[in-house]
Amino acid sequence: MKGQRLIWTFVGALLTMAATWTYAQVIGVNPLTPTVLSGNDVGFRIEGDRGGTPVGTLVVKINGQWVPADFSPARAKRISQK
Repeated sequence: MKGQRLIWTFVGALLTMAATWTYAQVIGVNPLTPTVLSGNDVGFRIEGDRGGTPVGTLVVKINGQWVPADFSPARAKRISQK
């Protein structure tokens, strides 16, 4: 019984250390005023900062409005015919 309690205490301490380490790895995003860095019709809307790296969305200009871009999945193309 005493050995089982020691094992469960060890497992609990190990899980606590793992959770603490995992939580320490997460860097939050500091929100910023949205700003668009752009060319004529394509841009990047910066919405925040995570550890000195800009976080945002790729946007395109349609009818004078910046809208988020979406990528469709590309089909794999065969390089050679068999």
